[in-house]
Order: sequence, then structure tokens, then C-alpha cells
Amino acid sequence: MTTLTADITIIGAGMAGASLVHLLAPARAAGMSVALIDRQPLQWQDDSDARPPSFDGRATALSFGTQEILNQLGLWDAIASHACPIEHIQVSDEGRFGQAHLHASEQGTPALGYIIENHQLGQALLRDIVNADDLLQLTPLSVEQVKMNADGALLQLSDGRKLQTRLLIMADGGRSPLMTQLGIQSKRNDYGTHALVTQVECDQPHNNWAYERFSQDGPIAFLPLHKNQYAVVWTLDADVIDAMLALDEATLLAKLQQRIGHRVGRLTRIGSRVSYPLALVKASEQVRRSLVLLGNAAHSLHPVAGQGFNLTLRDAASLAEHLNKAALDGLNPGDLNVLERYLKQQVTDQRNTVTASDWLPRLFAQPNALVACARDGGLLALAAMPTARRLFARHAMGQGQRAARIG
Repeated sequence: MTTLTADITIIGAGMAGASLVHLLAPARAAGMSVALIDRQPLQWQDDSDARPPSFDGRATALSFGTQEILNQLGLWDAIASHACPIEHIQVSDEGRFGQAHLHASEQGTPALGYIIENHQLGQALLRDIVNADDLLQLTPLSVEQVKMNADGALLQLSDGRKLQTRLLIMADGGRSPLMTQLGIQSKRNDYGTHALVTQVECDQPHNNWAYERFSQDGPIAFLPLHKNQYAVVWTLDADVIDAMLALDEATLLAKLQQRIGHRVGRLTRIGSRVSYPLALVKASEQVRRSLVLLGNAAHSLHPVAGQGFNLTLRDAASLAEHLNKAALDGLNPGDLNVLERYLKQQVTDQRNTVTASDWLPRLFAQPNALVACARDGGLLALAAMPTARRLFARHAMGQGQRAARIG
């Protein structure tokens, strides 16, 4: 059987992989061949049961920096009509006086970020990919085996074919059996908590406010979606999550109302509920010669600050910057020097984002009175100091580091 070839092969057509395909447009235009492999078809129309797991009914927070990248890629127009702008954010500490407000107007931007349902984001990311003539699409297929060799990586596909690639990019999630095949370990720090994810309707419009409320039991976020609807992410201890999921609608709404208060109005309806365990997961290595781990395969974060996809997109943009340059310079995209330059560029952003996402829920879970007073002091300082608010918001908006060169 004929062995297929590609300069760059991406495993996984979720948010990370699909975004990278768009970001690699200059490399593709320069003649570098790109293959995309996924277990799922790239189109599912309006059939919710056929959606890939990456593009389910949950919602994703897009920072303003992410919006700028998507706009440069020509994707934002297809996304904007489905994305709800966040113009204001309230951060508060339950049962205490500390709170702070962030406003887009202070940043001179139309929004601090946006909230969009995953399936809408997925359709926008995949729409043009499906019809791309310069992309080898191998879907629905899986990779059964990976063997690294002198020319890069040799993949055994589930349909019996093989593919030889100069660079393999694994964007297939944090539980990929291929990582185990390659001897790449992941360090997992379980938080002992689960995220309960749902959507709620209220009796008043959200007016583009988002709410992040911390407590000793874990944070809860109300993120604006439609006119009077919020996406909710509620962190709960592992030993109570099943009981919460089993509650009837009225009882669960009452518990959510008690936790968020009446700042959002009266909760009137709740949608379907899903949950997943929370952990900080980091791969032991992100690059080797001819190999890159991207997205959740490289790092999976606590959702408290909504930075998971935003960090992934910044990683993808930085990786594409170096691969596009390699294509224009006639270099091997799997050259270790090329890949290490990418990682060096992103290491500080990754460290800062991972640390903040890990540190915030721990800080607000501390019952110590001195720590609690320090938290309140920090929130009050944000409330009182415009410069501190602008710096804090700038990092939350994904603008605290050098932007990758796209195109």
C-alpha cells in the first residue's frame, strides 16, 4: 500500500488543531504540505449528537487578544454574530467585602472578551478547512501507531495506510495513547473537584456583565451568552458532584441563586448539565525533533480564569510564526532548533498563565483569616487603583506578552 507523505501533520481537528491549520496559511502558500487527521468528520451540520467532543454544548471564553488573532485570520466575522461581548466583570469573595469591577471602557476596547458556545466556534473554525484544496484531510480516521525515524515520524492509520511526515503535531487532547507510545509522561495534579457546566436563564438581561465569585468551596462563574442567559461553570468537591447533578431543576436553581445572589436577577430556567474532573496537567516535554505537543496535550488548566483556549491559541500562533518562517527559508519544519525557538518564545507566557490558573482557586479557598484579609485588600486595591486594574485586565485579555507575527 502506498505511503502518504506530508511536511506537517496535525493529529486532532479540535480548537487547537483547526486554529493551527489557519495559522499555517503562509507555510501552505509557500508549498509546505499539511495533513489533518481526526477521528470525527469535519462537518456535522445541525445534528448535536454528531458534534465532535471538542465542539459540544459547552461555552468558551475568548480573550480580546484571541479575538484579535481570529480577526487577523479572517475568521471573526463568522464568529462575531454568535459571540457575546463581555463589557464588565465583577470579581468577588463570598461572605466578605472585597470585590472589584473591570470595564472595557477603561481599556479603550469594545470588550474585555467574548463568550461563545463551542459548537458555534467549531463551525467557524472548520468551515473553510473542509473546502481547502491545499490540505490533506484524513477524517474520520485515527492513528494506531507512531514511530519516530530519521525522516520524522511514520504513522500507521486505522484504514491500513501509512503516512510519513517531517513534523508531527499532536493536538489530540491530554489522554492520547500516542503520548504513551512515545514515552511522554504527564504530571497530573488533581484538585479533588469537578466543574458543573450548564446554562441558565434569568428574569433580566445580563447587560454584558460577567461574574466570578470565589468561596472556600470553590469558584463559580456566570458568563453572559444570549440576552438573559449565562453559561455557568461551578467548581464543586468530587464527593458532592453526583448529588448536585441528580437534583431537580427547582432545587438546583435555588442552590445556584444562593451562591451567586441576586446580582444576575432571578434564575428561571436551567439547561442540560455536564461535569468533568479538574486537574492541572502538564506534559513532561512539549517538543522533540519532529514532534510538538499542542493544546491539552501540552497543558490542561483549571477553568477559573477561562484561559485554556486563549493560551492554546497564543501557543499555536507562536508555533505557526516559526513554522511559516521555516517554510519561507526552506528549512525542515521538524528541525529541533526551529521547535526550541518556538518553546523559548512561549515559556514565560505558559508559566505565568498556568501559575495564575492554579494559584487563584487555592488562594480563595484558604480559610485563614489573615489570607482572607489579604485577598480583600487585593480586591479593594484593584477597585481603587485604575492603573492596577488596567494592568490586571491587560493580562486577563491576553495582551500581556508579545503577540506572534501572523502572516
